[in-house]
Amino acid sequence: MESIEYKPPEYPTNLLDKNWSERKIIYWGVSEEFLKRVHDLEVFEDDVWLVTLPKCGTTWMQELLWLVLNDFDFEKAKAEHLEIRSPFLEFDYMVNSDMKTAFKPIENTKRPRLIKTHLCLPLLPRQLWNKKAKIVYVARNLKDAIVSDYYHMRNFDSSEDQGLEQFVRSEIESTDDTDMKFFHLTEFYALRNESWIFYTSFEQMKINLRQVLLDVCRFLNKTIDDETMTKMLKHLSFDEMKRNPKTNHLWEFQQIRDKYGMDQEKPEYNFVRKGKVNAYKEELSKEMVGKLDDWMDVNLKRYNTTLNELLLLDNETKT
Repeated sequence: MESIEYKPPEYPTNLLDKNWSERKIIYWGVSEEFLKRVHDLEVFEDDVWLVTLPKCGTTWMQELLWLVLNDFDFEKAKAEHLEIRSPFLEFDYMVNSDMKTAFKPIENTKRPRLIKTHLCLPLLPRQLWNKKAKIVYVARNLKDAIVSDYYHMRNFDSSEDQGLEQFVRSEIESTDDTDMKFFHLTEFYALRNESWIFYTSFEQMKINLRQVLLDVCRFLNKTIDDETMTKMLKHLSFDEMKRNPKTNHLWEFQQIRDKYGMDQEKPEYNFVRKGKVNAYKEELSKEMVGKLDDWMDVNLKRYNTTLNELLLLDNETKT
């Protein structure tokens, strides 16, 4: 996947007091034309934008949000793929590289729209700042996210599989990747108290999904009764999500297969894999875990924060 170097235009209002037009951003799978179009996208006040880095509990939160926004319509959720109900902003362009169709999925989505994106804060539509459409951000321990991303990417091309440890090494040795990940996280963390932004973490969802669900309902001015809460917790459980074909991105995977002529005999694609906290410790050697820890510590010091702060965890919780 080719990368581009992009300097985002300055926003009319910037709560972080940063001149993003001076920042060099390296991004993959999109074009400068696409990013400029995103900058000028029309945003509706009843939009909800779900923003995450990849493999950070995005699908889990996306299904939760869609159900809350659509009066807990479990029947429709079980009948229609999540990525049809709630489009991934970058997906069409990443697959087809066609500006004529790139924004059709979100333009054709019924309001209130739930839009998923992995774009960082400086690349999001400028209208978000004045229309104050709702944004939900989900953080995750990057050490787990990187490992999860390896297995995700292997679904698409195993011919150049370099192995997990080399993949992790390449990720943490890339200055561009590292910078992108940390300012993606820390800038939304800095805005976590804004009334139109809901900031949580994968780890918080694992600790107390009920409370996160209650907080999301409050954020979106929705109510949930005890019976519906019970249904939601079951529907959003790991086992249910893993065996639910509508939340495993099978539709997206088929689009990629069809476009690039991937092996149709490849073993069945399964998007939901482990869903565990600190699973990286089970997957990596002690040496690589140590390198990841050092990488994390060095970069957290650059941003004057801690991992537990970013994940909304108490100081005693081990990450």
